[in-house]
Amino acid sequence: MTSPHHQSLAWIYTRLRSTGRGKHIGTYSYYHTSLMDRCPGVTTSLLAICDRLGTRPVRYNVVKLNNQSRVSFLDYEDFSTPFPALLSALTCDLEGMTARRTIYGSNGNPPVLHRKELLLPSDDPIVPGAARLTAFLESRGAFTDARHIGTRLFWENRLTALGLTCTKQIP
Repeated sequence: MTSPHHQSLAWIYTRLRSTGRGKHIGTYSYYHTSLMDRCPGVTTSLLAICDRLGTRPVRYNVVKLNNQSRVSFLDYEDFSTPFPALLSALTCDLEGMTARRTIYGSNGNPPVLHRKELLLPSDDPIVPGAARLTAFLESRGAFTDARHIGTRLFWENRLTALGLTCTKQIP
């Protein structure tokens, strides 16, 4: 039997927040699909929201949401890279009943993901290495003035200024 809250974004938000995981910035929270898979009904409810707007994500591995009106299906590069770049996004606005796709693949300066270990289940094998990398970078001041490190070029410039290089694999 379907819960009366089955398709409610607030219900989805509450279910995911109850995991104690996720990356929370302002009014938004980010969750990897492997964490969502551990919350029965969440993925089905998210896709039902898309159906109401007449759209579906092509590919995604992260969901960004607030508990009221907006959900984005984000497709990042492979999570084995230290700072995956955003390839595409499908943003669904339930207040305006609109959906918008954005492709970043051809953009030379796409958004990048920091602190990705927060989005994953705590027992994911990527988490320990990613957490060590984050702690190291925090100790070097890489995340100060964070509003200027959200894209690949700014992030690489920050690392270079600190005498660091971005490798393709997590240590």
